[in-house]
Amino acid sequence: MWIEIVLFLFLAVCAVFDGVSRQIPLAVVWLGMLTAVCLHIGGVMGETSLMAAALSLIPGAGFFLLSFLTEEKVGYGDGWALLMIGLFTGIYRCFLILLLGLLAESVVAVVLLVIGKVKRDREIPFLPFLLLGMGVVVCF
Repeated sequence: MWIEIVLFLFLAVCAVFDGVSRQIPLAVVWLGMLTAVCLHIGGVMGETSLMAAALSLIPGAGFFLLSFLTEEKVGYGDGWALLMIGLFTGIYRCFLILLLGLLAESVVAVVLLVIGKVKRDREIPFLPFLLLGMGVVVCF
């Protein structure tokens, strides 16, 4: 459980920065990734094969590709954050966190569009929704 708390803290710092300034502090993300790698090497997270660790990077790599294809309408910072989440949680929980984050952001975006609070070209920070998705996954 304490490992999820460590990830939650790293993600919370990044989510606040993303929500306020629309920029993700990559130093915090890289520190989180380094922490996850050190915990894996130290055996704290149980036995993890190199293949499982590589597979856990798929969601983040997918977001990097999406950032490239959309000319950064989806930011590279979101990809970095998903790499960190994947290293801490593994591929299945990372995909679940991503799914819940996308679902929550979609609902909020549709509601804001319908009530006229935002226009279609408005950027919405994604990391707060990933943090919400992570909170749901950890609680259940």
